[in-house]
Order: sequence, then C-alpha cells, then structure tokens
Amino acid sequence: MKTPHKKQKVKLISSVHFALDTRIFYKYAKTLSKEYDVTIIALHPHKETINGIQIIPFKEYKNRTLRILTSWFRMLLAATSKENTIYHFHDPELIPCGIIWRLMGKKVIMDIHENIADDIFDKEWLKFKKLIYFIFDKLERLACLLMPIVVAEKSYLKRYAKLRKDVVTIYNFVEPDFFKKFRIEKRDPLNLFYIGIVLESRCLIEIIEAMQILHNKDIKVHFHCVGKVYSRVKDLIDQHPSKEKLNGYLHFYGRMNLEDGYEISKQCGIGLCLIKPMSNSIESYPTKVFEYMACGIPIISSNFPLYKSIVEEKQVGITADPLNCQSISEAIEKLIKAEEKRNLFSKNGIEVCEKEFNWEEEKNKLSALYQAIVTS
Repeated sequence: MKTPHKKQKVKLISSVHFALDTRIFYKYAKTLSKEYDVTIIALHPHKETINGIQIIPFKEYKNRTLRILTSWFRMLLAATSKENTIYHFHDPELIPCGIIWRLMGKKVIMDIHENIADDIFDKEWLKFKKLIYFIFDKLERLACLLMPIVVAEKSYLKRYAKLRKDVVTIYNFVEPDFFKKFRIEKRDPLNLFYIGIVLESRCLIEIIEAMQILHNKDIKVHFHCVGKVYSRVKDLIDQHPSKEKLNGYLHFYGRMNLEDGYEISKQCGIGLCLIKPMSNSIESYPTKVFEYMACGIPIISSNFPLYKSIVEEKQVGITADPLNCQSISEAIEKLIKAEEKRNLFSKNGIEVCEKEFNWEEEKNKLSALYQAIVTS
C-alpha cells in the first residue's frame, strides 16, 4: 500500500488583514490549497477550517503604534514551526519575522499590497515620518536581498525592481465565475453600493454630502456600505449635519465575507469606488472596480488617469472628482437618468472582466512562483 503524498505546508500570514481578505483567502489560499496544505494566520473571530483551509486567529490591535511595534514578535511566536513550511507574509510590519525566518533557513515570500514607503508620508496619524521611513527603508532593502518579492501593482516596480531583479507582479484580478451569481438584469440606480475598508480616504463624508445635494433635489438615493467602519470615520459620520436628515438612507452592514457582501449588491444599481488622491491610490488598480465589473454593476470612480483608463475607456462607468461633493452628486444623477448607458456599462464590465482582468494568468504566476520555491 502506497503512503499518501504529504502536501507541502504553506502559511499565509497577516497581522493587519482579515483571514477572509480577498487577496489572501479568495485568491491565494483557494488557488494554493489545490496543491498545498494551506493555513492562514490572520485576524479572525475563531479557529476554523473553510474549504480545507485552516484559519488560525490572530488578535487584532486597537492601538496602531502598539501593533507596529509588537505584532511581528507575537506573529513570530504564533507562526514559527519546525516543519518544512513556506511562510508568505502580507504586512510590512512583519518584515522582522521574514528576516528571522530566512536566517533560520526557512523559505519565505514577502507580499507587497501597497507601496508602504511612499504611503508613510500620506498617513496623517504617523509621527516622526522621516525616522520611520529611514528604519523601514533599511529593513525592507534587507528583506528584498533575502527573499522573493510579490507586488500587487506594476507601479510598485519603480521601487522594488531596483531592490530585486526577479520581482513577481500578481494583480488582484477576479474570477468571473465567482461573481456570476451576483449578476441581475434590473438594478435600482437609487441604491448606491460600496464594499471595502471604510476610511476617510474612501470619501465617505463626500458621499454623504453628495447624497444631501441629491435629496435636496428630491432624488432619494440610498447608500449601502459593507465594511468595517473605523472609529474616527464613525465619529465624523455621526457628527455630520446631514446624518439625521439622511436617516433611513444610510445603511452600514459592517464587515462581511465576500459572498454576503455582494449579495447586498444585488439591490444596487451603482458601485462607488471613490478614493482620495494619495501616492498609492493614483497609481494602483482598485480591486473593487474589477469586482463591480464582474457583477455587472455600473461604476463611479475617482477621476485619476489610471482609473479613467479602465472605467471610461472600457465604458464600464463614469468618473468624478473624489474631493468635490458636487462632482460626485452630478455623476450619480447622470447615471441615474441614463438607463441605456447603465445597461451598456453593465454588459461591457462583464465582457471586459472575462477577457482582460481575470485571475487565470495571475493564478499561473502564483503557481509558478511556488513551484520554483519548492524545488529550489
């Protein structure tokens, strides 16, 4: 009797992202679990196994400074094992873990979700930015010498291609088949939809002010928001003078898994992807745009050149100035009143996603990277 083949162990690790993060769970873990024994260690309410993928919860920090200073050590204790394991980490604060694992002779991959080096100067809450940049830059340069690097955006190569020659770009494109069940023929354009992290940079206040402009014109739009609302944003929303006036029109569902979140999108006719201009956002593909397209949801996005190259050139939606509530309200009103265009945007989004922005090629790049690491 043959001994069953023992799968190579893989740990996908994050102290910041939730275990059911789109990139980590729905793309990486689901793809890799067909060939590897995959465990995710990330933010999650409890230990469980989903689709054969074991999830081990990691405590979420309320204090960001404490998280940055100590999470790497806690993760080192939680994730390190004697077994032959590939460690694939997804947060810059875990770089010390990666370096230590490499010094222990472990196989490690560093995954760059955003260009943190540039992002440091956009984070208002950070103090001593120059000092933090100096320390981060030195640690990241060392990490790039020691381990393979994956980046989520081509624009990040401006930094990382200088630090390592064999950087792999794996985009957050979609699996169209997953989103087919969220496609419907008739969508209500008076219901606006957003899914994702809820920060000030996601234009929540501007959206509320745009809604008030529309309500003053007797265009009674609803806003459906799926995602964790961070405390500062919640305070800004609660204190906003339009909050009471829009009571019953603002719907916050909190964090949900991808399936439940997009189930809510079925009642919505416009998908919002409005992000304020920051170093990362203006040069990075927004994952939400691809997901909205795959569902057949017409889009309103920020008017950055990169976003326009998808939303306007592919004719899947329109763009607006994310800093201007008047511009946002005009874009919403325009789309509400243009049923033929909405139908065209919906049809184009599905077609373009299936042909150009699907996960198939990215999946192959991920598999090739792991095969190279296993055999090295």
